[in-house]
Parts: sequence; C-alpha cells; structure tokens
Amino acid sequence: MSNEDPQQPMDGADQGPSENPTPSGTAQSVLRGISDLLRPLAISRFRIIDLADPEQTIAGIKKDIEFRGFNLWILVFSIIICSIGLNVDSTAVVIGAMLISPLMGPIMGIGLGLGTNDATTFKNALSNLTIAVGFAILTSALYFFTSPLNEASSELLSRTQPTLLDVVVALFGGLAGILAGSRKEKSNVIPGVAIATALMPPLCTAGYGLANGEWNFLLGGFYLFLINTALIALSTWVVVRYLRFPILHYVEPAVERRYKRLSALLFLALLGPSAFIFFGIVVDSREDAALRDFVDNNMTLAGTSVTAEIDRSIAPPELRVEILGKPISDEQEAEWQKQLAFAHPDIVLSVFRTSIDEADIEDLQDQVQLMMNSYADLSAKDKELAQLRAELTLVEGEFRRLQDARLPESLGEELLATQPFASSVRWGRIAVHSREDSDASTSQDQLVVTWSDTLNPVAKTDLEASLTRWLKVRWPSAQDVQVRVETPVSAP
Repeated sequence: MSNEDPQQPMDGADQGPSENPTPSGTAQSVLRGISDLLRPLAISRFRIIDLADPEQTIAGIKKDIEFRGFNLWILVFSIIICSIGLNVDSTAVVIGAMLISPLMGPIMGIGLGLGTNDATTFKNALSNLTIAVGFAILTSALYFFTSPLNEASSELLSRTQPTLLDVVVALFGGLAGILAGSRKEKSNVIPGVAIATALMPPLCTAGYGLANGEWNFLLGGFYLFLINTALIALSTWVVVRYLRFPILHYVEPAVERRYKRLSALLFLALLGPSAFIFFGIVVDSREDAALRDFVDNNMTLAGTSVTAEIDRSIAPPELRVEILGKPISDEQEAEWQKQLAFAHPDIVLSVFRTSIDEADIEDLQDQVQLMMNSYADLSAKDKELAQLRAELTLVEGEFRRLQDARLPESLGEELLATQPFASSVRWGRIAVHSREDSDASTSQDQLVVTWSDTLNPVAKTDLEASLTRWLKVRWPSAQDVQVRVETPVSAP
C-alpha cells in the first residue's frame, strides 16, 4: 500500500473561490464610495425647494400681469427707445430699452396659470400680453413709418431668422427668471434675463416690417417673439411644478395627460421652423468653409492675389472670386468651373480678373521708387526749413533785443533842450576792432554830444559821467551806451 495521505489535496485541485478582489471590483468600490461621499454635498448645494417662497412669488407675478396705466406707458417708451437703437444700430440703446421693458410679467403669468391650474390667471395674462404686443408693434411701426432712416441695420437683420440657439437662450433665460423670482431673498437677476431673452427687439423688428411692407421682417420678428414667449412660459411652468406651488384646481390625470400631449405638439410645431433654419445655417456654414478651402487649394497661383466671397442672396448661390496679378487664361478659368461643378454643383462661379503684366509691375515699381525719392527729398527740405526757422527765430529775438535797447528818436531834442551848451547830438551803433585781437570785432552803442564851449579834461570827464547817469535814468534799457563829449579845439 502507498504511504501517501489520501486526504491531502493534490496540486492544481480546486481550493474554493479566491478572496483577492479583481481590479474592476476595486474600481467600482472606489466610485461607489466617492458617489456616496459627494451625493449629500451635491443635494445640499443644489436643493432649492426649501428656499422658495410660493405665496410671495405668485403675488409678485400676478401684480405684474396687468397692462394699464404706468405699465402701458413704460412699454410704449421702451418700444420707442428700442426702435431708435435698432434704427441707428446701437446695441447699448437696445439693451437700455430691454432693461425697462415690463413684458416679462404677463409671460410668466401664463406659465404660472398653467403650472397651478389657475385658468383665471392664465386668461388674464394671455389677454394682457395680447394687448401689450399689439401696442408694441403699432408703436414701433409708427416710429419706423415717420423715421427718415429706412435702411435695415444689422440689429434688425439679426432678428429675422431665429434658430435653435435662440430657443436655448429663451429656455435658460426663463428658468433663471422664475428661479430668481421664487427666492425668499430677491436678487437682481431679472434685468439680465430681460436682456438675454430679448423680448423687445423682435417686436420692434415686426413693427419695422409692418411700416415698410417687409413681410420677412414682420414674420421673422414676430416668430422670434413667439419662441421667446413660449419658452419663458414653459420654463415658468416647469419650475412652478418642481417647486410644488399650490395647485388651485384639481384636474383628472387623464385630462392633464391629454393637455400635456397637446402642449408638446404645439411646442414642437412652434420650434420646427427654427430647427429648420438652424440646420440650414449649419449646412451653409460648412459649405462656405469648403468653398474657401476650394479657393485656397485650387485657385491660388504664384504672382496673384485672390479674394473670394459667397453671395447667398441670389439663387443659385454665387462664389465670386477676384484675382489680381498675372493674367489668367480662359482655359484655366474653364478648368476651375469644371472642378467647382463637380465638387459643389449648386454653386455658380464668377471670376473677376485684373491682370498685371511685368511691364505694369516695373512701371509700378518705378512709381513707388519715385515716390520714395520724393519723400526723401521732402524730408531733407523739411529738416532744412526747420533749421532756417530756428535761425530766423534767433535773429528775430536779437532784433527785438536791439530794438528795445535802441535810443528813442526824441533823444536829441530832449538833450538839446536840457543842455544849453550842447550844439548837436548824434547816436548809433559803431564797430569796434581791437589791436590785440584783429580777427574779432564787436559793436557798441554810442551817444556823441558836441559841446559849444571848450572844457578842460576834468570838466569833460565829469560832463560825460553826468550825461551817462541821466541817460540810464531816462532810458533804463540803454545801460551799455557809451557817452562821449566833443569840444571845439582850443586856439594855440
């Protein structure tokens, strides 16, 4: 018999399930732990039901529904301001008009009436909104009918083709508005919501279309307003239900489901055109990018400058290409036409050629060089003229100084009247040359008085000093004048 223990397990025998966790199990455990940790934090951060004030919110919305008196006048004034902003293409003025617009009241009232099953509030809000819209469009039409500026600005054109992006803006703007209005502590979100949802400009655009007979402006602007109104009302309805506002009338579940399905169909029908327009814009944008790539890859040649633009205002759309530079042959243009027809059969190519040969280029270079030379000459002459002006300024200053220091014309008469023995007077500027420095010369103002009587040297010196003192007192500007007295020569 064998001495082996029959109860000892053999190598490779099943020893039961392993207790070591797998990597996937570890990852799931970590994610579960993180989720359990963050869930209470997220709930506490985003919970808003406890922070809402349904009674105060309902009272505030109902108070802003009515359009009479002050509200109606404010609406008219804001419509005029917005129309002016659209007319002159001023975004700042349009924003100012949206800030004072009272249109949010009845729109949120419609959502409140639907959310709380309050038929009275719903009908009141709908009737007041209809009145407000009528007054707004008529006021805008009256302004644009009398305005001398009839050209459609970019602000007006941007409201004629609403897309799904406008739907998204209206939806989230309405959510922000009703959430801000439902808080116990009120905030300043409502003005921002009025700007984001842009209720005023579409109505003014519709008024512009009515005044000028531009039905695409009328329909496009009014359609954008309907989208904004419907999405704001929908947002209000969703938040009112989520925050559990008190229901005024009970509606059977079957009836409520039928109303919800009908409302969903109406919303889809309303949003359908905007989705179609958005899809068209996306398709056109991609095709425009492809056309620009086509021009860059196929129509850019050495020695030429190419500019291209796509005109979709005509049918079929036209790709306009302007080529400046070396001449392009008709065969080359035909080849481009063939390539574009293959890649984009719905686009028409129009090529505008402005040819410049080598002789024209050389002539243009000569003209440019001539202009550069002329500019250099003008710069040199400008510097020379500036230097001459500086020298002239110095000369004028020196002349004014000498003129101020010059003795007056009445000097001789006054001196002869005060000095009986003075027979004549002369004065002026003389040149002085020195023997020590023969190369240098100076000038000196001199007053010479001829005396009729003979004087000894001491009397002559005293007379010259006396006349010098008199001259300095009489004419203070003549401080450097040399006074000299001449006497008759005495007889031997």
